[in-house]
Amino acid sequence: MLIANSKTKTHIDARNYNPKLEGSDVLFCPSCQEPVFYKQGKVKLSHFAHYSNTNCSSFSEGETYEHLACKDFLKEWSKSGQLEAYLPELHQRPDILYKNIAIEVQCSMLAIERYLERTRNYLAHGYLPWWLLGEKLSPKNKFGNLQKAASYYHPKSGFHLWLSKAKQKEIWLLYHIRWHYQVGFFYRLKKWKTHDLPLFKLFKVLPSKQPSLVWKPEQYRLFIYKKLGQKQVKTVRLQEKLYMMGASFQDLPDWCYQSSCYQFFFEDELLFLRFCYLKTRTFSQWLQKIKYLEHSWLYPFASQKAILQAIYIECQKLAGNG
Repeated sequence: MLIANSKTKTHIDARNYNPKLEGSDVLFCPSCQEPVFYKQGKVKLSHFAHYSNTNCSSFSEGETYEHLACKDFLKEWSKSGQLEAYLPELHQRPDILYKNIAIEVQCSMLAIERYLERTRNYLAHGYLPWWLLGEKLSPKNKFGNLQKAASYYHPKSGFHLWLSKAKQKEIWLLYHIRWHYQVGFFYRLKKWKTHDLPLFKLFKVLPSKQPSLVWKPEQYRLFIYKKLGQKQVKTVRLQEKLYMMGASFQDLPDWCYQSSCYQFFFEDELLFLRFCYLKTRTFSQWLQKIKYLEHSWLYPFASQKAILQAIYIECQKLAGNG
């Protein structure tokens, strides 16, 4: 942590702290109120740490240099943002807080359940969480659950994900994120250096409308057949779900293999949702049928209800019924 409290509750910033000048007064964690000690920076930035056997819910020990460095340059960028501001009603501490925007930099793997708990807690209390992923979590052509969950969605501009780059002191935006049967996930990239734009104006940046995508439905169908032949686990399991309903990939009409921005969530599983459309007559029947897919909704920045409604309307249009 970079901020500790004195006995008088004064905030002490480790980046400016000089123990020789400040004396040997005991310092405390602003969250758990347990004593902490100062660690002079040699490899990492100077910071405060808990003593052993301390159980603090707001800070994990072994905080990486990358995380400390990201907080450092983002605080300088934000100017008036509060560093490590503790929110007692949430029992959470964002890395930087500005009004109702809570910046969280995630540099190491985080259980998806914990991520969702923290994010939903912010949203339930009126805060806007701004997640920025660090180097190890920066996706290439594969997006795991955490990368998908940390992505933001807008109906016109699609999906985007923020990254924090400690070495460059930059924020990167991956935008127009799409999934393609040939390459997996791909996107466009935009970078900002410190002070290119006020930090909290940057959060409100919205990418332009999504461009069209080169996509060949007949080729996608062949890719599915190929993955079946290779006995790829996800594809085989999806085929089994279709079998349980008396169908197979071969039975799906060509329109089921068309592209969709919603493949970001479902990838190949969107084929199952489209098949369920063929087997039902109403939206409510379709909602019941697709539960068999058992797809957990892990995306706090996209409304499940709105997305499923949009997918159903898309099915109607592609099938010629809309």
